[in-house]
Amino acid sequence: MKKGKIVGAAMLGAVVVLWGGVSCVSMKKYRETQTRALRCETGSATLRAENEQLREQRAALEAQYQALDSTHYAEGLTNAELRTLLKERTRILTEVRTLLGEALRDFDSEGLTVSERGGMIYVSVDEKLLFELGKAEVSPAGERAVMKVGEVLARNPAIRIMVEGHTDNLPYRSKEGDQIIDNWDLSVHRATAVVRILLRNRGIAPKRITAAGRSQYVPLVGGTDPEARAQNRRTEIILTPDMDRLSELLERAGRMTDATR
Repeated sequence: MKKGKIVGAAMLGAVVVLWGGVSCVSMKKYRETQTRALRCETGSATLRAENEQLREQRAALEAQYQALDSTHYAEGLTNAELRTLLKERTRILTEVRTLLGEALRDFDSEGLTVSERGGMIYVSVDEKLLFELGKAEVSPAGERAVMKVGEVLARNPAIRIMVEGHTDNLPYRSKEGDQIIDNWDLSVHRATAVVRILLRNRGIAPKRITAAGRSQYVPLVGGTDPEARAQNRRTEIILTPDMDRLSELLERAGRMTDATR
C-alpha cells in the first residue's frame, strides 16, 4: 500500500474513533439533562400541591378570624367561656405585636414591618435584609432580626408560626450542580433557612412552626418594574394564637344555634 493511502486510512480511523467518543459524550450529557429536567418537573409539581394545601388552610383560618371579629357574630355569643377566649386571643395578639415592635425597632428602616390582618400578625422582611439576590443564605443582619423575633416567640408559647418565602416573577436561573431549580424551590429554601434560625432558640418547639414557599404567585404589589419586584421579594413570618379550644367552642355554639332555629 502506498504511503498516502496508509496515512489516509489512519486519519479516517482517527475520525471514526473521535466521532464515536463525541457521540458517547453527547448521549451521556443528553441523558443527564433529561433526568434533571424530569426531577425538576416532579419537584415543582410536589411543591405546587403542598403550597396549594397551605393556601387553603390559611384562607380557612383568615375566614374564621374575620368571622370572630364581626360585631354581628360577637353579639350572638352567649357562652361565657367563649367570650373569655375571644378576649384572650385579642390580648395575646396585642401583647405579641407590642413586643415585636419594641424588639425590632432598630430594623424599621431596613425593610422590616409588623402588621395585623385577619386576626394574624405579619412580620414582613424585605429580601435586602435577609438574602442576596437569588440566594438562600441568611445575611448576618437578617440573622439578628430573625433571632429578635425568636426571643419574643419563645416567651409566647401560645403562638403558632408560619414562615413564607416569596419571590418576584423573574425565572430563577439554575446552574450546574445547583440545589435550587426554580422560584418554587428558592422560596422554600429561604423559608426553611429562616425556620432554622428561629429554632436556635430552645424555647421554640419545632411543632409550632410551618415552612412554606409561595414562589411568585402571591405578590405584594402589581407591576414588573424593579421597585415592584423588590417589594415582592420578601419573607413573611405569620403568627396566630393557638386557639384549638376556641375552635371547639365555636363549633359547639354553631350546633346549638342551628338546634334552636
